[in-house]
Amino acid sequence: MKRGIGVLLGLAWALAQGVSLPEPQGPVVEAGSPTVSATFRVQGCARDQRGQVVCALQIQSTARTNQQVTVLHQSVRAISARGFSYPGYLDVEGGQVEANRTVFALPAGARLVGKVVLPKVAAEENFLAALYLGGLEFRGLPIGQAAPAQPAPQAQPQAQTAEGWKATVGPFTLELAGEPALVCCTWVVIPLLVVSNQDARLQIGSNFRMIFPNGIQRTGGEARVPGDNWDFIAGIPMKVFLYIVASSEDEQNDRITYLEFWVHDGKDWQKVVWRDIPWPKKK
Repeated sequence: MKRGIGVLLGLAWALAQGVSLPEPQGPVVEAGSPTVSATFRVQGCARDQRGQVVCALQIQSTARTNQQVTVLHQSVRAISARGFSYPGYLDVEGGQVEANRTVFALPAGARLVGKVVLPKVAAEENFLAALYLGGLEFRGLPIGQAAPAQPAPQAQPQAQTAEGWKATVGPFTLELAGEPALVCCTWVVIPLLVVSNQDARLQIGSNFRMIFPNGIQRTGGEARVPGDNWDFIAGIPMKVFLYIVASSEDEQNDRITYLEFWVHDGKDWQKVVWRDIPWPKKK
């Protein structure tokens, strides 16, 4: 009997020696997404004043184009050290939290601040063994060791000058190049003339905001350049067009009260704000 047990143990040991396994891994606080060109980093988890566990998140785009990201609430979940599973949702600056999903724009090269909110984590929990977010896995997250990061302060908006609607961001000077136009009843197209004082690549985010005198607000869209080449040559101006989601009812207005868009200065995103842009009267 003892001899049989010894043979079995020896056989198990021999088989174990032939098994190829990866090295053990420690905590994971940063991960690259398989579906979005971006890296996600958890900066810490803590309880807020309502008792919710909030994990601060930094999202860094690695793409050269703008992206629209959707994260379903059902894909957000934390597993505590005690083995309990807690559902949650993602909240990102500039995004929209809907009933079943979160949607946000991720401009090319941008860095956004967000948070994973876990509303019903039991008070006795002090450690998250795993946090799942849209196919990403983070591990080894203590609760209460780091306060959630606050959104970075926004740059002061570029004011329009006496010369008209004009702004300078990094090497780029952007100027309104004509009246806005409603195209196919679904887009407001705003023409810009852009020039750079050095060879540089222009990046304009897709998180537009436009408000009319009647109180209607429009958001979202894209920037386009003829030829789709965003590399500017020093001193040579090029036309750029802002396409902002709109409706035929917007023709009733005589101006755009507020226009907001974002331009990358080579290091960070800067907000440009123009006011009271004339709107062509409907003929």
